[in-house]
Amino acid sequence: MADYISKAMSFAENAAKLSQKVSQGLVDNAIEIGLPGSDAGAQYFDTSEEKMRNIRRQLDSRNDREKMDGLKRLIAMISKGRDVSEFFPDVVKNVVSQNIEIRKLVYIYLLRYAEQEPDLALLSINTFQKDLGDKNQIIRAMALRVMSGIRVPVISPIVLLGIKKCVADMSPYVRKTAAHAIPKCYSLDPTQEDSLIEIISGLLKDRSAITIGSTIMAFNEVCPTRFDLIHPYYRKLCNMLTDLDEWGQIAALDLLLRYGRNQFTDPNPNGIKVPKTATLSSTKKESFYSDSSDDEESTEEVEEQSEVEDVELDEDHSLLIKSCLPLLQSRNSGVVMAVARIYFHLAPSEEAAQLAKPLVRLLRSHRELQYVILTNIATMACSRPYLFHGYLSQFYVRSTDSVFIRNTKLDILTAIVTEQNINSILGELQQYVKSPNKDFVASTIQAIGKCAMTVPETADRCMKGLMKLLKSTNDLVVAESVSVIKRLLQIRGNENTQSIIRLAKLLDKTTVPVARANIFWLVGQYTENISAAAPDILRKGVKGFTEEHDVVKYQILTLSAKLTCLNPGHETISLLNQYVLNLARYDQNYDIRDRARLLRSLTLPTSAQAEKSDSNDDSHVLSSHLKQILLSDKEPPVLESDMQDRAEYTLGSLSMMVKHSLPGYEPIPDYPQEQPDPSVRDVEEDFWNSVGQARVVEQGFGSDSFESRYRDGSGRSPASTAFSSVEARGYNVVHSQTPKAKKNGEDYDLEAFYNDTSEEEETLSSEDSEATTSEEDSEEEEEDEDEEESEEESDDLDAGAEKRPLRR
Repeated sequence: MADYISKAMSFAENAAKLSQKVSQGLVDNAIEIGLPGSDAGAQYFDTSEEKMRNIRRQLDSRNDREKMDGLKRLIAMISKGRDVSEFFPDVVKNVVSQNIEIRKLVYIYLLRYAEQEPDLALLSINTFQKDLGDKNQIIRAMALRVMSGIRVPVISPIVLLGIKKCVADMSPYVRKTAAHAIPKCYSLDPTQEDSLIEIISGLLKDRSAITIGSTIMAFNEVCPTRFDLIHPYYRKLCNMLTDLDEWGQIAALDLLLRYGRNQFTDPNPNGIKVPKTATLSSTKKESFYSDSSDDEESTEEVEEQSEVEDVELDEDHSLLIKSCLPLLQSRNSGVVMAVARIYFHLAPSEEAAQLAKPLVRLLRSHRELQYVILTNIATMACSRPYLFHGYLSQFYVRSTDSVFIRNTKLDILTAIVTEQNINSILGELQQYVKSPNKDFVASTIQAIGKCAMTVPETADRCMKGLMKLLKSTNDLVVAESVSVIKRLLQIRGNENTQSIIRLAKLLDKTTVPVARANIFWLVGQYTENISAAAPDILRKGVKGFTEEHDVVKYQILTLSAKLTCLNPGHETISLLNQYVLNLARYDQNYDIRDRARLLRSLTLPTSAQAEKSDSNDDSHVLSSHLKQILLSDKEPPVLESDMQDRAEYTLGSLSMMVKHSLPGYEPIPDYPQEQPDPSVRDVEEDFWNSVGQARVVEQGFGSDSFESRYRDGSGRSPASTAFSSVEARGYNVVHSQTPKAKKNGEDYDLEAFYNDTSEEEETLSSEDSEATTSEEDSEEEEEDEDEEESEEESDDLDAGAEKRPLRR
């Protein structure tokens, strides 16, 4: 009975395993066939231990299907960030597989882990070299990519040979991969620089837009200052800008910017010129309802003000600017910023006006990119604010904007403020003051102060608005208001009595140290205007001196010294001065003690010092100049935006964003004092055009000589691979039935060789014309029924003549 039960249990287990295998096989077949409802990729992301243990077995299997499953599972693990380098030896063995799909997956894996396992990757070098001659262009490209990714200096000559071979490949994709391998080879072995520069020089002749972008990237990495290589191809690069891919366009624009700053003179030698359109548009609203005579006078004034001698640009300089213009409509923000960099650093100021609209268009993207664009706009607005006068509403702050975007927009608004738009900007800033975010309100108050200092005519209006903010219950808002009012009062001069007295009344309410220090400074600076109230203000400050912040203590000591200097015989002020100096003498802060010691020697001379002063000793000469020291006129502060610190860096660079030079940053060169020789770009005829519209690529397919393809002298081409290489490069080639190589002296006349019309075709056309003439004569002579028969016979003869092979 027990045996029967055990047999039944084993039978049930075997049946369960069999059903599981059958179901798994059905699922796999459904995935292979691609039935609807089957997830073909989700199975490879299964990271269970059982699946991971089967990978090694699948990689060692002889079945290509199991190898594919194992490799796909490894690639899925790599995409999830899991380290699967332990399978490197098992994967390398499959590099010789005859299945193309398996080799593709193996190369993807090797690209990821070749740097971590260089010794094991060296075992497959021979396979990589063999795959450089594979029929599949993807295999050739991936073989070079993996081989250049092995970071072992010993194989740098092999990598260089592979690059030279792939540079002459018929596929532009393979040549692009070769261009990408050049920087890797250079970083691996810098001694190969000369050979790599020669390869780059050859790749610059390529007319494929796929290849030329990667070539420029390699040029920027290996030899960014070798502009002599760019001279013959400068105009070609300008004309190919719109055909390059987006990242190739960015690299090309960066190269052309450095080239232009090195080869062209300053397009704005007389300074930044404000375009007439910008000036007229700013005055258009005011002159709309005015008399026509007034409009004409204002227009004449604007023209007189904007008259600056126009500088004639070099033809190649103008070509670069015109070639970049269509790229402002690119959907890639990096391309638009690269064009903006050229127009800002290299173009005349009139041309730079075209930047505003494309940059404003980019502000509709996500907030990170929006912040970068706004920062660049703010940097440009510091030196050329007229560019963005017409897009004022685009920089208004929205409720959904982040803090860093809000602050940047405020910087832009204060940079582009003028007499024409000051009312709109101040009206907008007044709404921002009502925001519940107190930090944003403080930034807005600072912006109001900057607007008042930029346009002094609106200082009184700004002052009234800031005075109303002094009633706020928020200490931060009050402190910022007092700080801005202090700057504005310095601009106004001596007409500050009522404003200072109103600020002095806040000493009983405000507790912010910065606000209290600014009030005491204003009282001391303009104490002559408020001589009646100044002693009482000093009394309030001395009363709570020990509880004040250090910043406030400094200003109380200075106020006491100023009042003593102006009122030397006033007993109350002298007692207050002596009292506050005694308090400061024992303060915990040594800076305050030093300040008190200095002011004591100036305002309270001892008896010994008095005797020395009577004897005309120069030791106490400072006391005689006390008023000039303490009450000298202070220049109004100059507010500089944080964006001005970024102006010294290249527009759009990361160093400009962080406001300091980063590793790898190179500033753009200065303009030359004299115009370099423009004839270096005058090439008689481009190398690619010198052999006609089609260039036969011989490298990698046999001998380079012309004789090798026409050994029998008959002019027949033994192979068509050379012509297929021409088609791969994107040129239209007409294959004649019997091409002939004609000699012009000792050299071959290639123009005759590639001529679309051969001698045989001319002979054929002459025969056709004679046949046509005979047909017309027969039609005129014969008018009976034989006329149709003769016509049919002549048609048959003509058709037979066309089908006959040509003879020499």
